[in-house]
Amino acid sequence: MRHRAAATWRSILVVFAKEVIDNARDRRSLLVALIYPLLGPILLGLMISMVTKVTVAGRDARIDLLVQGGERAPDLIAYLEGRGVNVRDAMDDPFDAVSRGDVETALVITEDFSANFQAQRTASIKVIANSSRLPGLIALNLMAGLLGDYNQRVWGQRIAERGVDFRKLQPLAIETVNVTSGAHITDIFLFMVPPLFIFNLFMGGVYLALDTTSGERERGSLEPLLINPVERWGLMLGKFLAALLYTAAAVAVQLIAFKAIFDWVGGDGFAQSLGAPVVLGILLVSLPLMMVAVGVQFIIAISTQSFKEAQTYLGLLPLVPAIPGMVLVFAPVRAHDWMMAVPVFSQTLLLGRVMRNEAVAALDVLVSMGFTTAAALVLLALAARLYEREKLIFGG
Repeated sequence: MRHRAAATWRSILVVFAKEVIDNARDRRSLLVALIYPLLGPILLGLMISMVTKVTVAGRDARIDLLVQGGERAPDLIAYLEGRGVNVRDAMDDPFDAVSRGDVETALVITEDFSANFQAQRTASIKVIANSSRLPGLIALNLMAGLLGDYNQRVWGQRIAERGVDFRKLQPLAIETVNVTSGAHITDIFLFMVPPLFIFNLFMGGVYLALDTTSGERERGSLEPLLINPVERWGLMLGKFLAALLYTAAAVAVQLIAFKAIFDWVGGDGFAQSLGAPVVLGILLVSLPLMMVAVGVQFIIAISTQSFKEAQTYLGLLPLVPAIPGMVLVFAPVRAHDWMMAVPVFSQTLLLGRVMRNEAVAALDVLVSMGFTTAAALVLLALAARLYEREKLIFGG
């Protein structure tokens, strides 16, 4: 019995080694496992870099402001220049200048501004900005803050001239406390890592799973393989382990790429997000989910009628588990204990905590790994049963 078990495992390892070597020679397998995982980190890094430049420029550099009718409000112009605004006279229509992108924001001072202002009546101005562009939105927010401060200052002076302490008229004294420690606007991009990670995890070994089942069936090499004196579940397990190896390689490549991109972008919020211990921890926590991904891939590839049909379903598969992560980017939820028992969702939450440098409870990790491993074993058993069917040769 022991000799038979050893022979079975030797056969499994032979199948595993064969599939690994064969797919290492296939450019498409290497592309999916080693090159494709780089796309997400590179894209995210470029987005972070661009947004960082815009926000830093908006915070530290002088703002270019196109002004029409600046001679009607010398005090306002002097105030803006004193706050770091580079005021330029409008030579043409400010609306067209902002629409073309020549400037991010413009200010139009109406003809009756001076008369109303001197008479201490409400004077009108118009701010023109293109909020569909990030630089325009940032410039609009900055100008709103500056003009609001100026409005408050002039209002206070007018009230004080009448012998009234304007601060006593304020119904609320508002103090804003930010519970994050120096959070940057680009930190929201860290929340995009979990869905990109999950998407890649369900993509890494997909071509191997597809080629070693539907592909072999259509090439006619599956039937001779099944004639060999090896249990069918053993053949399936060898192929499964090969696909799992390629999935793990794709995940490792992407995590290393994220680490390199964050180091390149710089900033404590990014550079400290994926240290070596964190990367190893993520790989460990994600291993059961890799098994789930490969199990689902094999079940789909075995159950479908043709290579093309399997390719269609497996191409759409990574989108399904990535959707919860994309939703959490814009609508975060408070994690509850029961959520750790949900495969995919628990890994999304745990990875989000890691990216936010929050504490991760060991019990949550164990529950997530335990339930996901159980789901993976169920999928593996189902794939083994499907491999035992005679319809395996014909598909469906």
